[in-house]
Amino acid sequence: MPFEQKRMSLQKRIVLLVTVVTVSMISTMMVFDTMSLNQSIRQAYVSQISGMTMAINGRYEESRSVTDVQQIFDYIQYKNTRVLEMKLYNKEGQILAASNRKEVGKHMYPDNIVIPKQDQTIVDRVPMELSDKPIVRLTAPLQEDGMVVGAVEVIFDSSEEAQLLKDRTKLIFIVGISIAVGLSALLWLILRLIVIRPLSRLREAAVRVKQGGDLPNLQFKASPEIAEVSEAFDDMVKNLDERYQELQHALNTLQKTQEQLVQSEKMGALGNLVAGVSHEINTPIGIGVTAVSYLDQKTKDFKSLYEAGKMKKSDLEHFLSIVGETNTMVQSNLERASSLVRSFKQISVDQSVEVKRTFHLKEYLEGIIASLKPTLKKTKLRVDVYCDAGLNLYTYPGALSQLITNLVMNSLNHAYDIEEEGSLSIRVTDDHETITIVYSDDGRGMPQEVLDHIFDPFFTTSRGKGGTGLGMNIVYNLVTQSMNGTIHCCSTVGQGSLFIITIPKEEEAEL
Repeated sequence: MPFEQKRMSLQKRIVLLVTVVTVSMISTMMVFDTMSLNQSIRQAYVSQISGMTMAINGRYEESRSVTDVQQIFDYIQYKNTRVLEMKLYNKEGQILAASNRKEVGKHMYPDNIVIPKQDQTIVDRVPMELSDKPIVRLTAPLQEDGMVVGAVEVIFDSSEEAQLLKDRTKLIFIVGISIAVGLSALLWLILRLIVIRPLSRLREAAVRVKQGGDLPNLQFKASPEIAEVSEAFDDMVKNLDERYQELQHALNTLQKTQEQLVQSEKMGALGNLVAGVSHEINTPIGIGVTAVSYLDQKTKDFKSLYEAGKMKKSDLEHFLSIVGETNTMVQSNLERASSLVRSFKQISVDQSVEVKRTFHLKEYLEGIIASLKPTLKKTKLRVDVYCDAGLNLYTYPGALSQLITNLVMNSLNHAYDIEEEGSLSIRVTDDHETITIVYSDDGRGMPQEVLDHIFDPFFTTSRGKGGTGLGMNIVYNLVTQSMNGTIHCCSTVGQGSLFIITIPKEEEAEL
């Protein structure tokens, strides 16, 4: 059996979905809050450097003295320990003033020269590999007579802001996860009480009804929707129970009708057997009566010769010859009639009384075919029986008789046209534990759509010609129920049909 993955329950799906949505919303909030906080910090940086650059620009424009700017750098660093480094350079990158006196007069690398536009402050972060702590670089324009002539660069320690941002993010994350977990747990409990538990009770009730038990009283106060489902389920079960009773009654009626039809079919087959055997017996009986009448006349003639004293030796010899021939003719025809009556008697009794007995299978099969000769004589079909003469079978002989009769009549009625020649065969093999009977004809065969329904009751392809559709269904029931065997049919259009019947061998119980 292939592995079938277990599907997630409705409760888990809903909780998982709500959790995912909640986490997504919290993540979105964290992103927006972080962006907002970063913007606020950036604005704070801009405000701080704006004040510094205004003082530096004002002092520089007043005195045009780099020394004054240098003093302002020293003062700012003294008052604000978070200012790590300050520079003042012109557009060519020459450092005019710096908190680190050794850099004054040097030229900066071209890639590090940043000249902001007027009234513009540039805030960027210094990569962590260049520093052991988070720092930002603030760059503002250096103005002279309203023109940008250089830039002021401030390296600022942003550890406090970074820690603030980290703590804020951590707080939002903890709060968000707590809310998500609490909401999921609450939703789980609500679903359990309002949806899952009522549905479980409904399922238990459905299983109980399926197993034939009574429907328990289902009353739910969890929600109107579940209550409506419960009421609908109650109505459905009641309607199903009513429909079941109606169907059971219809089935019982159908089974009784089918039994009556099957019995009628049996009696009809027995009636045809009686008519056929009666007609078949007429011939040997008629020959016997004619022979006896002829012998009676010859006896009277011989007696007259004897009484008249005219009998000669040749007359005696002639009379004795006639007596012998007539006796042989009468005896053979009476034996033929007796055999027909004996075969008819056994088969008719077997079909009327369902009693198991042991019998010679080949002899019995030949007797069945013999009982069908009146019908077969009207056709150009022959029936061959292949069976071990010493094979005995313990089963219901009447069932076997009706089985073979129905198979032969099915071939006669459906497999051949009138005056069409053909061959039917019955082959029996002993498989130690089972007996296999293979019945075949070389008629017109059956298409697949007919083959699929051949054993269905009341299915026939000649309903307009009087077919009842019970013949092959009786065959199927005889094999599977009376004989505890199996039957399979194979057929191809234009190539005949083949029935394979397997019957388990049984031993006759000793009394």
